Amino acid sequence: MQVLIRELHEPEEIAEIPRLEQAIWNDPSDTIRTGTLMALVHEGALLAGAYRVEATAPFSLGEKAQGAGGFAPELVGFIFGFPTNRPTDHHSHMTGVLPAYQGSQVGLLLKRFQRDWALSRGYERVVWTFDPLRSLNAHFNLRKLGATFHRYIPNCYGNMGGINAGAPSDRAYAVWELRSARVYNRIYAPPPAPRTEGLPQANLVEGQEPLGFQPDLSEPRILVEIPEDWGQILQTNPALALRWRAHSREVFEHYFARGYQATDFVRSPNRYVLERR
Repeated sequence: MQVLIRELHEPEEIAEIPRLEQAIWNDPSDTIRTGTLMALVHEGALLAGAYRVEATAPFSLGEKAQGAGGFAPELVGFIFGFPTNRPTDHHSHMTGVLPAYQGSQVGLLLKRFQRDWALSRGYERVVWTFDPLRSLNAHFNLRKLGATFHRYIPNCYGNMGGINAGAPSDRAYAVWELRSARVYNRIYAPPPAPRTEGLPQANLVEGQEPLGFQPDLSEPRILVEIPEDWGQILQTNPALALRWRAHSREVFEHYFARGYQATDFVRSPNRYVLERR
């Protein structure tokens, strides 16, 4: 599969974004109006689409017509961000890929595009929020992109619907240092997963149940475990989902206050690596 990423400026292109939002997050009541997206783009926001194209389709950066043989490039993902009140920081509000194309590197290509776009406009970092209990997002943001976070925002967006319904919308505030060697290496020459043997774990988990945490760890690196599939728990066991939300909020806020930050992520089981700042 070949993917072309380009900025979106035309009204008919931008009008496709709410459709993608619904397909990705399953919440038709929470999409951004096309007019709002257009206004933000006019004022310096980034809105770019990822198109699946045929290898032989002559699809240029400015072309919206069908390619060879009547093939119309398919919009399968997008990225949207806007300026902040800090001239060095760009806020990445949404990166979305249709479910059928998740895991196919489309998300990584969108973030590479965003990095190049932001650097060309003088930004030094990109910031965004994500649900710290969703392991796929954690793995993507920390392991693949090299982002870090040491800020935790309880119930950041209030009550949400779709795949996020049923629990407070707690979010991690990710920071992506665009010029750092760490970020460049992660997105172009990813290192192996960090070794975690012998690292103390801050929280106690049995099966999928959070049972408590150790508040007095002081080692340079510690681990924090999260569920294997938070989305499934949220759908099938709301009470357990709420326990996980309260538990993880307590652990992250406690250790961030003690000077730690989340710097990496490992799987099997899913654990964050926290390091002293």
